[in-house]
Order: sequence, then structure tokens, then C-alpha cells
Amino acid sequence: MSETKRKKLKGETKDAYLVRDMDPLHVFMTGIMGPRTENEAVCKVEIPMDGIYRCLETLNASQPEFKYTFFHVICAAIFRTVQDRKMLNYFIRGGKFYERKKISLACIAKKRKADGAEEGLVIMHYDRDSQDSPLLQIHNKLFKQVSLIRNTTTNKDNTSVVVSKLVNLPKPLYKFVLWMINRLDSKGKLPKELRDASPYEATCFASNLGSIKMDAEYHHLINFGTNSFFLIVGEKTKKPVFHEDGSFELKEFLPLSLTIDERIADGVYFANSIKVLKAFLMKPEYLLKPANEVIDTLKLREETGVN
Repeated sequence: MSETKRKKLKGETKDAYLVRDMDPLHVFMTGIMGPRTENEAVCKVEIPMDGIYRCLETLNASQPEFKYTFFHVICAAIFRTVQDRKMLNYFIRGGKFYERKKISLACIAKKRKADGAEEGLVIMHYDRDSQDSPLLQIHNKLFKQVSLIRNTTTNKDNTSVVVSKLVNLPKPLYKFVLWMINRLDSKGKLPKELRDASPYEATCFASNLGSIKMDAEYHHLINFGTNSFFLIVGEKTKKPVFHEDGSFELKEFLPLSLTIDERIADGVYFANSIKVLKAFLMKPEYLLKPANEVIDTLKLREETGVN
């Protein structure tokens, strides 16, 4: 599993490195801004679907058992963007800045689209040193985990197993365990089993509301865990695109809403990061390149006109 590697310094945890080169003014402002839920920045972007459709047509021409979807493309673009924009992988704990050693994404998968249907949590880790492309990694990981959730009656995802054990404890013990979990979380000392099973330790938590014909403008963050980045994928819409001669055509766009802990970086960094994400989604063939290949994101933005 790929992770950022560097010499361990005092104050670092098992899951993250301590960031020591932050701008002093930024650190000071963060110290007086309050917790994560009081510092949510909501960013919205609309992605033209042309490039994604072309990419999916090529990928699915070979009739794979598990089809590529636009959600695969979005997740791959998130991974690649975080790889190139490392501050999106930062979090704050106890007034200190940390960088996760790994890049991860969490999402929910339901066994079927029905009220009360059983659901499972999918947590994917990205290998930035791999020869496999971000899209291939996402496709294989989702196929494996979603198949486990939907095609079995006895097997459960790791998070469901852990949660089932906890909620079945006697009530006084359950309350004590919850208090202890929150205490350990605040110190960055959650047991590995809990840390690996929690979606709130992931770089990004993604929700594909468009898949159930819903849209949403915003999803809150929470103070538990380290998750600083929540993504909502909305329902595709058609909008007119006007040409210089006054004519127009209807094109499909995909709305994305990102809720970010604004303390981890400044506005310019967020704006440029979202432009990189949009450029990857407009030209997703870049997501078919090996994960360990260096990509010039400024050149990519020029090619896609995202400036």
C-alpha cells in the first residue's frame, strides 16, 4: 500500500505525519477559528459530460463484467487530484496540522435501491506508486467490495462487523466505549481496527445521490475523525451551451458539491485544486495513465481551458 514516506518526527501518529512548514499566520488564524464543523467551505462545480462519455464508451467496448461508470471516473479524478494537491490530504487535530500517509475514499453501497435495504461501507486506498492507473484501481477495488456487499448474505464489510460488536454491548459499557473512542480519537490514538473501519478517517467521503435521482447542495462535515473533504455527486442535467454565432445546443452537465474544512488551506489553493479536478474530469484519458507517472496539471488545465 502506497503512502507518503519520510523521517518520523516527534508528535506524529501511526496514520499521519506532522506538518511543520505551514505559514505562521495561517496557523494562528486556524487556532482561533474553532472546530471543523464551524469552518466548512462549500464549493460547487459543473462538469460537462462529453469527455466522460467518450472515455466510458472506450473502456466498456470490451464488455467487462463490471462496467465502468462515471462514478469510477469521479473517484479516480479525486484520487489523482489529491495526489497532485497534497494539502487536500491534510487534517487538523489538537491545533496541529497533519498529512495522511495514505490517500483514501469512502462511500456507501446499498444491496438494492429500496427503503430499509441493507447497506455497506466501501473504503478504498489509492496506491500512488503503482503502474496501475487511478481508473483501473478504482474499478477493481469497487468491483471487489461492492460484489461482497451485494452478492453475499453472511459476509459484511469490516465497518459493519465492528459496529455490530459495539452496539450489542450492554448499555453502560456501550456508553463508556463511545466516550473512550471519542477520547482516543481526539488524541490520534484510535486502535487500528477502528481507524481502518471508520469512513471519517478517509481523505474524502463521497455520496452519489445522482444514482437515486436526487440532488443536494451541501453535506456537513463532523468533528469526529479526520475527514476534511465531503463530495456530493448530483443528478445530471441538460443546459444550453451558446456558440459565438448565437446558436446553441443542449449538453449534459454533472453537478458536484464539495464541503471542505477551510482551515487546511487558503482559498486560492482550494480554487486551483477544484480547477485541477475539473480538468481531469474533462479529459479523463489522463486518469488512464499509470498512477506513478508525473502529470503536468498546468498543461492539462490549458488543454481543457480550465483557467
